[in-house]
Amino acid sequence: MTFDLIIAGTGPAGLMTANRASGYGVKTLVLERRNSVTDSLMGELVTDNALRFLGVKPDSEFVGNKYSEIVGESLDTGANIRVGEGLLGNSYLLDEDKCQELMRDRAEANGAEFRYRSRVDSVIKEGNQIVGLRYNGDQEERAGLTVGADGSFSRVFKTAGFTHPKWLLSYGVRWKLENCKNIDPNVAYFYVGRDVGLGYLWLYPRSETEINLGIGRVPSSKVNWDALMPMQSVLKKYKDSHPETKNAKIAAVNAGVVPCAGIIPKFTDAGVALCGNAAGQVSSIVGGGVTTCFHAGTLLAKHAKRIVDENDFSAKSISQYEKEYRKTKLASNIKNTGEGMWAISKYAMFNDPIEAAEIVLSQLDAGTLNSLIQGHAGIGDYMALLTDFLPMVLKIGKGYLRSIAVSGL
Repeated sequence: MTFDLIIAGTGPAGLMTANRASGYGVKTLVLERRNSVTDSLMGELVTDNALRFLGVKPDSEFVGNKYSEIVGESLDTGANIRVGEGLLGNSYLLDEDKCQELMRDRAEANGAEFRYRSRVDSVIKEGNQIVGLRYNGDQEERAGLTVGADGSFSRVFKTAGFTHPKWLLSYGVRWKLENCKNIDPNVAYFYVGRDVGLGYLWLYPRSETEINLGIGRVPSSKVNWDALMPMQSVLKKYKDSHPETKNAKIAAVNAGVVPCAGIIPKFTDAGVALCGNAAGQVSSIVGGGVTTCFHAGTLLAKHAKRIVDENDFSAKSISQYEKEYRKTKLASNIKNTGEGMWAISKYAMFNDPIEAAEIVLSQLDAGTLNSLIQGHAGIGDYMALLTDFLPMVLKIGKGYLRSIAVSGL
């Protein structure tokens, strides 16, 4: 075979796998359906963990900003939580394009090959073994290990025969705005509101004149989704109604889809492994999908090196990646938050999630919120939640219990 490893997709998981695996000497091919690695949407607000996986410093060109305060606020009532100095852990805004190019450049320097405008059609099977990928209709490449890092609608996932009992997707759109006015570059914002729906709108300053304005939304039902203002219209409404952004220029638009129901039941088989969104290895709390995808790609690359060295591409050999992954703390966090997101989506089918969000914003302690955002909440934080949220639980308890019953958790 020409390659040891074929990777479909250049999101954070695919790029990190290529970066690390090629560094181990694994002969790697990466297929990407878009024109470049910077065409895909990668999350940006991260903590120290993401920088460690990338191997970059906070003051490097790959970090666009660092925040001293994060604010969660209601667009409808102004109720808010402020997590500031003394409580906020290190929160950074990645320079998305530079980080993607960094991982690509490292991989290419190690001998990896990238082919763009290469849309994967299906895996190639010989008996029960996956041996490569077909793409662009009539082209194919073979390798001992095939990796599906091709997102929430992964062709590798679908054609290799993987399944999931439930799937919940968050749809997102992001604008990069220039020529903004009077922006405080030290504060990042998250907004909830009736126009937003089940999700949040975010505002991440890059400088005093530049921001990233985006929205992510989860459909609790088709009826609820259809009743909401389109996401780009929500962004326009925010932009036009705030003096800081009213006359700003939209410099770039990007969009993406992220699974948020947790890790799928099985993501390895003979000759194939899934990574990142394709495997459900993302979380809406612990560093979004960026840190968790970097983590998964790093671990998969280590196993790819072992698998190639042993020349053992069996299901048993590749499953060692999955077994080790599931034992990690990040995997446990993803599982827990996925179950929570599933329950919340069911809650929203029968109740008003915006009312619940208003209660949370008015009662949640900033220190506890930061622990959840940073992904290191301990038993003390959960005890605080039980105490502080008692009024909220009493108010929305019936709806929550009904959502749990429907979701089967």
